[in-house]
Amino acid sequence: MLKDGFWLLAVGFWLLVSCGDEPAADCQEPIAYSSPVDYEIVLAGNFGEPRPFHFHGGIDVKTENREGKLIYSIADGYVSRLTINMYGFGNAIYVSHPDGNTSVYCHLKRFDDKYEALLQRTGKDTLSMVFPPTQFPVKAGDLIAISGNTGHSTGPHLHLELHDTKTWVMRDPLMKLASIIADTVAPQAHSFMAYPMDGEGVFNGGFTKQTFGFGAPDTKVQRSEFTVQREFTAWGRVGFALWADDYSEKTYNHYGIRYTQLLVDGQEVFRSDVDSIPVSCQLEVNQWGDYDHWRHKRIWYMKSFRERGMRLPILHTNFEQGVVCFSEERPYHLTYILRDYQGNESCYHFTVHGQRYASITPHPRRVLLDSHQLYGQIIWPLHSIRGL
Repeated sequence: MLKDGFWLLAVGFWLLVSCGDEPAADCQEPIAYSSPVDYEIVLAGNFGEPRPFHFHGGIDVKTENREGKLIYSIADGYVSRLTINMYGFGNAIYVSHPDGNTSVYCHLKRFDDKYEALLQRTGKDTLSMVFPPTQFPVKAGDLIAISGNTGHSTGPHLHLELHDTKTWVMRDPLMKLASIIADTVAPQAHSFMAYPMDGEGVFNGGFTKQTFGFGAPDTKVQRSEFTVQREFTAWGRVGFALWADDYSEKTYNHYGIRYTQLLVDGQEVFRSDVDSIPVSCQLEVNQWGDYDHWRHKRIWYMKSFRERGMRLPILHTNFEQGVVCFSEERPYHLTYILRDYQGNESCYHFTVHGQRYASITPHPRRVLLDSHQLYGQIIWPLHSIRGL
């Protein structure tokens, strides 16, 4: 397995640096992106928010809680597909772009007249139509649809997704649209959860998971830093999880966290960057998040360690898989750093004292990345950086 892992590492490195050797047509040229609406964008939801059994695959643009807003293509390309369904996306239009991305506009009331005419000829309520690149070319800002509330929608809005056209990996639309969306508010952490590993760790004298509030003030600012005055004790292997939300000055809605980092004594042990998610990894939201806690409390604690078998390429850990081993009788200084796509940032510091516990013998479990993890952390990120 170790030999296979090193082979995959070599292949991954070659793939990362080989774009310059490919034909020019395979290295996509950047294109300009613009707003899908003709008014100021306010988000009701962002990319990657944890939901039961899936991540939120795009951004939700508010439409003043009513239907009938004009929807425009966010970039040059061509209309590649139309779908109609009573569930899911409802009425949706797909626009493929020359940079290797496809944008998807969902929950629409209707399409632009030229596409509606095609639907009237079919006479069907549920359908999927695919078009060649030459049939319906569009430019950025061209009208393509009217907003609505069709499919699985709890209120009128535009759900906008961005995918890698070849792999259908979900990408964060803010990578293209952040410059036109106002946001000067940093994410805020509410509390953390400690997970003593079964038979291998203890935290504050307990062997089961526990939650602790940060007690930070509710201040919506661009940058904040807070130190928890209470100190904790631990011995052996302990994992951590975080309950946090992102915000905007334009609305009371809260969002998922784009970037999270956990440092122990200044060294990174865990990092998540929710930039792109393979569709095949959707169900892993229940492993990254504490689904059992959400089911009872309706609060998502997102783990700062990697559970066994997780493939999510947005998670990055040390060889301990993000679990902290308290093996010395000294203070350990932990810091959570939260950041949104616009760079607004908050930091939370707390101290955990290593306190010897008779029945626990600390044993670090350094795990070399196996071939499965190498595929997730080296090969998959290629789909995150193509065409950006």
